[in-house]
Amino acid sequence: MTPHIETIVELQRALDRLQETERRLTEIPDWMRELHQQHATRKAEIAESERVALEAAEERKVAETAIQDAQEKLKKYQQQINLVTTQREYGALLQEMDTVKRLITTGEEQGLAALEKAEKAQKALAELRESFREIDEQYAAEAARWEGEKPGFAKEADKVRTQIGTLREGLPRGIVALYERVRVRYAGAGLATVRKFERPGKAQFEWHCSQCNYRVRPQTVVEIRNGSELVQCDGCKRILFLEEEPG
Repeated sequence: MTPHIETIVELQRALDRLQETERRLTEIPDWMRELHQQHATRKAEIAESERVALEAAEERKVAETAIQDAQEKLKKYQQQINLVTTQREYGALLQEMDTVKRLITTGEEQGLAALEKAEKAQKALAELRESFREIDEQYAAEAARWEGEKPGFAKEADKVRTQIGTLREGLPRGIVALYERVRVRYAGAGLATVRKFERPGKAQFEWHCSQCNYRVRPQTVVEIRNGSELVQCDGCKRILFLEEEPG
């Protein structure tokens, strides 16, 4: 077998362990994923209810301001009604007063609708907050448990990083560069085992890349076993290696 392939295989496994450890440090653990989703969903519902309540309060404020403005205009028109001197002016003033009265009515209707909307939103918000309390307490406890596990994972990650550094130092730079190029290309999977398959109806075997299923020539298998250089799959260009067969 190629002299450095065992080191590269060990490096791949160490990198996989590091990736998994870092994932457990940053991602929500499987055992609290469902609770996390429930917690996030309920928080979003509360935030939406708060938004609706604020929106309703603003709508009511706008309606009250519009009513006040219209009432001020109506007072001015009422004061002017005794000052008009012609029937034409009188009729025009009455039209303006009717328009303002309709604005007042519309504002009152909008204000009432906003009040009902606000009351409904506040009721829903109170119910959501009450039901959220238990989930929030449970989530806080599980989050504390998760935080308690993180130092162990961080220590393990540091240990694996040291191992990775040692393994890389034990390899020629060219081999490390080749492996890293392939590994980056395939999101971490820089190696592939060669699998042996029996050909139906024949006493011969075929060899295939475990990653892309490209057929590996028997001569290439011999090179992997006995060669002094790394061998890459002709299909996917991953570095090929043979796993030890059970004795």
